[in-house]
Amino acid sequence: MVSPFYPPDFGGISDHVTKLVTLLSKNHEVKVITNTIRHGSNGSMSSPDIIRIPSITPPPFPYQTLTSFRIPLKVKPLNKVIREFQPDIIHAHGHHYPITWISARIAKSKNIPFIMTLHGLYALTSEPTFIEEFFNRTVFKQLLYMADCVIALTPTMASYVRKYNNNVQCCIIPNGVDLDSFQNNLHKKLEYRKKYNLGEDKIIVLYRGRFVDVKGFLELIYAIDALNKDEKLKSKVLFLLVGDGPLRKEAVKKLTKYNNCRIMNWTSRALLHELYIASDIFILPSKWYEAFPLVILEAMATGLYIVSSKRGSLPDILEGYERKRYLVEPSVFEIVRILTDIITNWNKCETRIIQNSYLKKFDWKNIITKLQNVYQQILSNKK
Repeated sequence: MVSPFYPPDFGGISDHVTKLVTLLSKNHEVKVITNTIRHGSNGSMSSPDIIRIPSITPPPFPYQTLTSFRIPLKVKPLNKVIREFQPDIIHAHGHHYPITWISARIAKSKNIPFIMTLHGLYALTSEPTFIEEFFNRTVFKQLLYMADCVIALTPTMASYVRKYNNNVQCCIIPNGVDLDSFQNNLHKKLEYRKKYNLGEDKIIVLYRGRFVDVKGFLELIYAIDALNKDEKLKSKVLFLLVGDGPLRKEAVKKLTKYNNCRIMNWTSRALLHELYIASDIFILPSKWYEAFPLVILEAMATGLYIVSSKRGSLPDILEGYERKRYLVEPSVFEIVRILTDIITNWNKCETRIIQNSYLKKFDWKNIITKLQNVYQQILSNKK
């Protein structure tokens, strides 16, 4: 399993791969190869099954997203592990990352089946641009040629794959969520509000994610500032912002003057469900062409009212989920307009509906079964 991110990293890819490794390890021997940017690392194994390759990140200019492109300083450790472990399959995550490109080349040279899961659409910018198209028609197209199978998380992502290679085997296997940890604790809403000192009578609007521009976080900051100019609305709502990133200072500067705004650091995954259950509305005003943000699954598993932009795969994920509103665009005006309407008419919106039949397709047991079937098919084809 090759991944640019793995704990202690936060984020969707890290969480997704960690869960896959945990579940697959019950029946398979699994090793993880991942980047590390800790200075002084020699690439040695932090455990027998996790190999960390020393890496560097580019500067955030001209695109802030460049900082996620971890570049391995050494290829030999990766090559050595694959040579000694002799895997039946190499499964890489994310097509934007050098560690994926290198592992694809090694797999091809050693005639090892190579599977790639896409975790995003565009790599650098929030929309199609010349540089994105150049990347897709060079690096991405070559990766698709080398892959025995590509796993797309949604139909939108599958269409993206077929645009550049219509012949590659492409399977749709969605992201997953631990439904039990959320739904078994729904009755503890007031308990969790007391635990985090959130108050009992407020409508809580939750944002959880990176504090970065592409997530629409700057627009959200200014929208909250504007909403708090309305004293009547201000008295009804509490804004809970959970995460970290370069826009944290701006959020603190603009919002800590209000007593209905809370800015919290990342919470551990074991306690994550508590903040969702304590909340009422989840907002993701992303400018990004989202692939499959786990935060949306987590919000759905808790039955929250979801306010989301309509970009990338978000309509795929939210199709069939009743409690939602789409932003026409991720702008300050639109965020203010939608949240004002929902909060003003909250009595009509507040009843939570847990759509278990809808959420079953995101259950990890189903996802692992589908993935193992793909592995078996690829191995049979190779034989």
